[in-house]
Amino acid sequence: MKVLITGGTGFIGTAVAGRLLDEGHEVTVTGRSGNSPHQGRERFLALACDTTAAGPWQEEVSRSDAVINLAGRSIFTRWNKEKKEQIVNSRLLTTEHVVSAMTPGGKTDLFSASAVGYYGNRGDTLLAEDAAGGEGFLAEVSRRWEAEALTASKKGGRVVIMRFGGVLGMGGGALDAMLTPYKLGLGGPLAGGDQWFPWIHMDDLVAALLFLMARDSAEGPVNFCAPYVVRNRDFSKALAGALGRPAPFSVPLFALRMAMGELGDEIIASQRVVPEKLSSWGFAFAYPSLEGALKNILEG
Repeated sequence: MKVLITGGTGFIGTAVAGRLLDEGHEVTVTGRSGNSPHQGRERFLALACDTTAAGPWQEEVSRSDAVINLAGRSIFTRWNKEKKEQIVNSRLLTTEHVVSAMTPGGKTDLFSASAVGYYGNRGDTLLAEDAAGGEGFLAEVSRRWEAEALTASKKGGRVVIMRFGGVLGMGGGALDAMLTPYKLGLGGPLAGGDQWFPWIHMDDLVAALLFLMARDSAEGPVNFCAPYVVRNRDFSKALAGALGRPAPFSVPLFALRMAMGELGDEIIASQRVVPEKLSSWGFAFAYPSLEGALKNILEG
């Protein structure tokens, strides 16, 4: 297959591109810098471009059998009006340009990122893919992002929406941000730790994506998270245990709000998300349990 990955030089995109190349596919990635560890590999091309603007990069869309749409500014910054606009526009404008470049009646499939933030703060409610969207900034961003991607169905290709939980792997994502304080023995649950934290090992994320690419009947929203979701306090305990460090500190909500502003409330949202579609379709998670996933990542 010929595959285009927007945001393909980032944490997830780099892992996905590597797996696709290993399996013999032709891969083109976009990124602001165009830098990728896969430079020099056969069947690989990196384009330095801004996908929030129309441009020559769009020619790769119609040439591709599949587009994996991962582009989006990081949410992990202190929000203000400008930062929020960047978070929204980086997702919506890129997706709009991808869809507009698709050939009507063509056979380009779109696999577009979203997040479990779509569900908002939902307490102990089990959240499968048919659950309603929630409230809050990230829920609204996800809803608009997904709606833009779903317009691609009018072009003839299928659309899969990937609602990512916290992605665990080395070199980026949720785990990378946590390692330093936990290694120093300064880790601990957030705001009491009662909230549910959906997560997925990077290897399972990549494998699930390839599984869906090969399953022609798969479409619509799909939860990308491990089957055994844990509460924040249990995640904290497991991570501290895997590192052999104590985790004595619970970070109160007021401290999160002081440090992160509005993002602090979003970080402690409780989302008890389950991968109902992946499980019902027979996808086998290599790392269904948190302890096994952390052991593999930290000792691998």
